[in-house]
Amino acid sequence: MPKHPPSAPLRAQLCERIINRIAELKLKDFEAAEQLGLSPGQMSRLRQGEDVFTLDRLIDAAANIGITVRMTATRPYRRHP
Repeated sequence: MPKHPPSAPLRAQLCERIINRIAELKLKDFEAAEQLGLSPGQMSRLRQGEDVFTLDRLIDAAANIGITVRMTATRPYRRHP
């Protein structure tokens, strides 16, 4: 079974938010693709939930439709002896 990279859940969450924002704006796929800066094929892959986009690409696309992305990084939990 292939191991998913640590960024996979972040990318999935951002894809979901982008799809929801497209619905909020009532954009047709060709309009959404244009605003997101995606090709029609990429738009289709986004809708199908294919994990083909980098986090950078998704952040740029999200910004194009008014989504602000914030990230929090935390230190790993350490148990004290």
